[in-house]
Amino acid sequence: MNSKSRMAPLRGEKVLIVDDSRIMRDYLRQMLLELGFNSFVEADSAVDTYKRYEIDKPDIVFLDIELNEDDGLMVFERLLQNDPKANVAIISAHSTIDNVKKAMGLGAKGFLVKPFNPKKLFITLKNMGCDFVPTSPK
Repeated sequence: MNSKSRMAPLRGEKVLIVDDSRIMRDYLRQMLLELGFNSFVEADSAVDTYKRYEIDKPDIVFLDIELNEDDGLMVFERLLQNDPKANVAIISAHSTIDNVKKAMGLGAKGFLVKPFNPKKLFITLKNMGCDFVPTSPK
């Protein structure tokens, strides 16, 4: 995206960012801000993820596959048990074929390999059902 053709999410979706790294949460939030998102919730553990999901009811979840002592795919499975329509993309520094297959088999809408760029994030968001509208340059 360049400054002449900025986009913004059509519905103003609320995003839950789950990663045990503050730096990664900040990095993803900054990219999402640049894409026009402005409603965020963050979690750094499985327990916090379940609580934030229940309380804040996010439209989109970016979930790290490795959370300190927790397995992100197990967290994803539990989210799906409670909400079969959970709109989740997995993020990971380790894109093994098994991880990707399991995530996609569970119903993940995307799999972003760290570090990812804004273009890959934008494509993943489109796959998650986000519609974007052009906005005027700042």
